[in-house]
Amino acid sequence: MRRLRLAIAIALLGIGCADPAPSVSSSVDAGPARGAPVTPPAAPPPAPPPPPARPSPRAAVTARAGDVVSIEAGTLHVGSRPGLPHRRPSVEADLSPIELPAFDIDRLPYPNDPAAPAQLAATRAEAAQLCEARGRRLCDELEWERACRGDGTDEWPTGAAIDLAACVADPVSCPSSTGVLDLGVRAPEWTASDADARLARLERTAVVRGGRPDSSPASHRCGARHVKNPAGGGRALAFRCCGGEAPGVAYPDVGVRRMWRDLEDVSDARWREILGAVPELAPYASDFSAYGETAALRALARGGASESDMQWELTRHPFAWSPSTGEEVWIVSGAGGGVSLLAALYPHPDGSFSHAASFLVREEEP
Repeated sequence: MRRLRLAIAIALLGIGCADPAPSVSSSVDAGPARGAPVTPPAAPPPAPPPPPARPSPRAAVTARAGDVVSIEAGTLHVGSRPGLPHRRPSVEADLSPIELPAFDIDRLPYPNDPAAPAQLAATRAEAAQLCEARGRRLCDELEWERACRGDGTDEWPTGAAIDLAACVADPVSCPSSTGVLDLGVRAPEWTASDADARLARLERTAVVRGGRPDSSPASHRCGARHVKNPAGGGRALAFRCCGGEAPGVAYPDVGVRRMWRDLEDVSDARWREILGAVPELAPYASDFSAYGETAALRALARGGASESDMQWELTRHPFAWSPSTGEEVWIVSGAGGGVSLLAALYPHPDGSFSHAASFLVREEEP
């Protein structure tokens, strides 16, 4: 049996079947008082296209052969933000803090010399042996990610954006916030980390970070993770060496979420807090009340139907939905600020939420 959640039932049955037809808006501006006439606003002139995102300039880094960058013990915000375009929630943790010990990392891929091209290794064992010959070790994937984003949550080695063509042409011009260069810009890099069961594919069990110039831009994100057979096959990879004790910290467990989970215990007061902290929905938060069973049955009655007529199973409460492995979205419908609304929100590990989508209908009673 297909499952239709209460929020969708309210939006499509309760409101869609009302007479007169409601005024529908995807805007997040505060609506008029319930029952007030609505005058459609004049269409605004088309906005000019935004300029392409450019990385913020950073201080130039002078690279010398054998340079290492010392990174203090501190917090790594590992993973990626829920809702981020191109994110792979099945293998990337929700952006969350973990503590890493101090370490140092080569400024450039092996041989760590700006005058020499990166030396590629066909296997992970070969890369590890070359690092060991220098009294160092192959870097862990968490060390790679920490070198990429530093103490912040940079999406790219260069910050909030990346000019990939410029970084490929001159890697020294694109330092990360820690001063590390060429982080997976010209070639993916081996790491010492093994993939867990969700990331591993057949014999591809070694975690690889970064991408090639012809890879999708998403491959170059600090949080992007890939896998490769550690015994090689296909194109050889770059790598870099680290010093100090290996961190001994595992990548966070992405976890398995239930496809549906009721949020019956979330009070209206808590929903007002949640919506009030989401800029797109804050205008409707102060008097928000979530729809419940009474509203569901009323919606069916307005459409001339009963629950037994439905080909769906209805739920009476807001719910959490996992549309793909590792991802979760909270769905709520209710009334507030003169509108009926259906909202989808991304929950974050710190208890905050961000806007995924919303649907607003003005003037109608629930």
